[in-house]
Amino acid sequence: MVILDSNILLYGHIPRFSQHEKVARWLEGSLSGGSDVLGITWQVATAFLRISTNRRIFDRPFDLSFAKQCLDNLFDHPLVSDVGPAGDHWNIYSRILIEQDLTGDIVMDAHIAAIAIEHKASVASVDKDFRRFSDYVKIVDPLAT
Repeated sequence: MVILDSNILLYGHIPRFSQHEKVARWLEGSLSGGSDVLGITWQVATAFLRISTNRRIFDRPFDLSFAKQCLDNLFDHPLVSDVGPAGDHWNIYSRILIEQDLTGDIVMDAHIAAIAIEHKASVASVDKDFRRFSDYVKIVDPLAT
């Protein structure tokens, strides 16, 4: 399993980003010929909705029905699964927070990393901050491939 960060969904669906073409190609390749399940956490799905529909970020944001349809299409795909914390989540998550002395925005990334650890999954992200979790989980960067 490869758990997607929100930037994969955003760059993969919004053509005005310079990263769109490469990330969209990686995402489509993963869905059409990949063998790994792509996991989407609810915080990532929510971030996609929050950012893609935000009028303060985009002159022409997605309308909610289009953004929802993007997620519907993903969740309907046989290689996509919603994924969440498992039984040992707090222990793993809090260990990462303490070991890395994390605060602020990065705690959300640590949460995704902890979920990946629990599910023995990788994380796909173009966010360079995720590299700090590479001792815990494999990070896949579609821009680097």
